[in-house]
Formats: sequence, C-alpha cells, structure tokens
Amino acid sequence: MNGFAASILAGMCTGIGALPLIFVNKISKVFEDFLLGFAAGIMLFAASFSLILPALEQKQIFQVIMGLLAGAVLIGVIEKIIPNINMGQVRNTDFESKVLAKTIMMVTAIAIHNIPEGFAIGVGYATGSQERGIVLAMAMGIQNAPEGLVVSAPLIEKGYSKSKAILFAFFAGIGEPIAAAVGILAGKVIQPYMPFTLSLAAGAMYYVVSHELIPESHCHGNQVKATFGVIAGFVVMLLIEHYIVK
Repeated sequence: MNGFAASILAGMCTGIGALPLIFVNKISKVFEDFLLGFAAGIMLFAASFSLILPALEQKQIFQVIMGLLAGAVLIGVIEKIIPNINMGQVRNTDFESKVLAKTIMMVTAIAIHNIPEGFAIGVGYATGSQERGIVLAMAMGIQNAPEGLVVSAPLIEKGYSKSKAILFAFFAGIGEPIAAAVGILAGKVIQPYMPFTLSLAAGAMYYVVSHELIPESHCHGNQVKATFGVIAGFVVMLLIEHYIVK
C-alpha cells in the first residue's frame, strides 16, 4: 500500500469513529476524555518512536531541533489564524449562530490536527521504510477514530441529525491525504533534509497533543481517566510496533 492510499484510509477513520453514534445518542464526558487521552498517547508514541528516533539515527541533531521548532510554530500559527477567522464572522450574532461557529471550529480543529498526521504518514513512506509507513498509518487511523466520535457527539446533542454529524467527521478527515501527498513529495525532493521533515511532523504532533488534546481531556475533572487513556494509547502502539516492526 502506498502512502497516499494509507492516508486516505487513516483519514476515513475520523468518520468511521463516529459511526457508533448511529446506535447511541450520547457518550459520557468521562469516556470522551479517556478517548482524547488515548489519542494523545498514540500521537506521542508515533511522534517519538516513528519520527524522532529515525531522524536522530541520521546524526543531524541541528536539523532535528529546527524541525521540531518549525513544526510546532507552523501548527500554532495555523490554529491561531483559522479559528479567529471563523469566530470573527459570528462574534456578535445570536446563540444558534454561535453554535454553528463552534461546530465549524471543531471540524476545522480536527482537520488541522490531521495535517501533521497526514504529513507524518507521507514522510514515513518517503523514507523508503514500508514498515514505518504502515505503523504511522495505523497509528493515525486508530487515533482518528476517537477524535471523530468526540467531535460528532456534541453536534447530535445540539440538534444535528446523526447523518450530518457523521458527515462532518468524515469531512474533517479530508486534510489527511492532502497533507500526506505533501509529505511524500517533500521527502522525495529534499531527501538530504529527511531528519528535518521527520522532526517537522513530530513537532506539529507534539503541539497538537500539548496544546489541544491533553488540556481538553482535563477540562471536565476527569484527569485521572484521561491520563490512563494516554497510557492505553501508548500500550496499543507498543503492541503494534512490537508485532509489525522487528
């Protein structure tokens, strides 16, 4: 399987993760926060062991450091610009419009999160390591599913139809294959700077985990459950890494 196809499947997992909402109308905040922690654990493992370690193996520590910083700054700038644009259009409108704005923001946030994930898949395949690409694609697909569920459940609570909420989740995954294509191209064009591109993807993922997933999972008083979610995500990735990459 090539990197682009793998990223499409991983992106689709955002929508697939929302499918349980066909059978239930609501999920508890405790479970949501556990799932966010789970997604964070997967991203931390993938960024550290599938991106940073291979980058460090090439003995280019300056590229690794610069890539980490650049990835974090890039996503920070994107997150600062895009939500402000969406909220600015409806800041003084009625409650329903604000709900719509929040919906757009949530879908946009997941789409932004999928940028570093898709880029990571693309770069992973561009290194020439099929195993690394598969591990990254599996990791991103697994962690996309709970994100899709968490982003869709509040929409149903606000009165959206189940089909529309699930469609939003699928739509949020579109950014992943686009970013993967960029990652594949970048990896092939600037091969001597592969440590930088690997670290760029990792830095972006670290930013998403630290700035979005972990704080969000702690804001309802479920810090312990969310923390065990992080550990669970890490354990799942350890098992995948052990049985796929030897």
